[in-house]
Amino acid sequence: MSKPSVLIIGGGVFGTSTAYHLSLRGYDNVTVVDRFDAPSKDSAGTDLNKIIRTDYPNPLYAKLGLQAMSVWEDARSLFSGLYRETGWIMGAHDLSRAWLQSALETARKTNKQGVRYMSADELKAKWPALTGDFPDWTNLYSPAAGWVPSGQALLRMATAAQENGVKYIVGDAGHIRDLWYDTDGSCRGAVASNGEIHQADLVVVAAGANLPALVHGASSDVAARTSAICVIQLENHEVDKYRDIPIIDDFEQGILFPPDENGLIKICSARLVSNYKNHGVSGASVLHSVGDNPYDGCPKELEDEMRQFVREAIPELADRPFVTTRLCWDGMATDLNFRICPYPETKNLFIATAGSNHGFKFLPIIGQYVADMLEGKLGPEWQDLWKWKHGKIPANFQDAYPWPVRDLSELTGWRGRNAPGSGKLPWTWSRL
Repeated sequence: MSKPSVLIIGGGVFGTSTAYHLSLRGYDNVTVVDRFDAPSKDSAGTDLNKIIRTDYPNPLYAKLGLQAMSVWEDARSLFSGLYRETGWIMGAHDLSRAWLQSALETARKTNKQGVRYMSADELKAKWPALTGDFPDWTNLYSPAAGWVPSGQALLRMATAAQENGVKYIVGDAGHIRDLWYDTDGSCRGAVASNGEIHQADLVVVAAGANLPALVHGASSDVAARTSAICVIQLENHEVDKYRDIPIIDDFEQGILFPPDENGLIKICSARLVSNYKNHGVSGASVLHSVGDNPYDGCPKELEDEMRQFVREAIPELADRPFVTTRLCWDGMATDLNFRICPYPETKNLFIATAGSNHGFKFLPIIGQYVADMLEGKLGPEWQDLWKWKHGKIPANFQDAYPWPVRDLSELTGWRGRNAPGSGKLPWTWSRL
């Protein structure tokens, strides 16, 4: 019996993983449409690096994290050699200490070793390069965590999907403007900016931060949010000094990564920003495209806040010039759970997105779950976790990054603030 044709809108983490895993299951008519070729420069995953960890208050995500970690660590996997285990310091203040405690309790229940609170003096004794005072920080250390060069990983998987027969359509023909519906209201495909209509038996929207612009009503559950990314360049003689530091993730300020092979250190704001006004989609927050706006970058307010964060951890790096900055947009769900489900009351339309700033680590495996959903095999616990919720937020909801959201229109200094960066940066790799 032949498999149905599948159209996947979006070549980011969820779309790429879905395409790859469908190809492994014998689907021979899978098409990914994206404005950009891989790695798509508007994907949140097309980045210098992302955290790989299994620490979650929710045991389902902890379980999923362990499954993904087994692939990242496997020397025979598609991602061989990409995972760097550095450990992860989770920093919290008044708004986020409860999340830390919940993550610690889950680690203990699952017998995860080495997760413990550390004082500022203990941090500095273990990693002498951390010279800051860490004022008012509560620090939870998890040794079995690290990072992956995410743009490289995304490109590897997209390449493997194409080698398995997945078709990629990019440029104007892949730039989707609207979904295409039959007279009975079922979704049959999508309309590209050049007028071309792409049809399929099953339509999967994996559009991340642009989901509310494509699917009517999706803003009830998903809104675009950005983390501002700033990159500094170490001198050659400095790389060894910082090479072995852990990821430092202050849930109320920012994230600082160890240097990569080019001596680049990424600093990422933990204070999210929405985008309700710089576009024509009424009542929704959607992405501010890197492709359309390559010279836009970090708002001045966030830069000042991130420099203060770095000053508290590694003060000698706090005032370094930035090589480049970028707004990294993701689809954030109201409850921070992914949306992997049929879209309500619409035949043939499926959602697989809303990474909610923690989706990348599941790149190796999340497509298996999307494929299970399409085949009607997704377990009930996952169906409940990832169903469309019509804006409802559970009573026990915990936000790891709880700083109040500001809108891009309220901030200053981000328009045309910097050069888009060199070829060392994954969002410059797309040929389009």
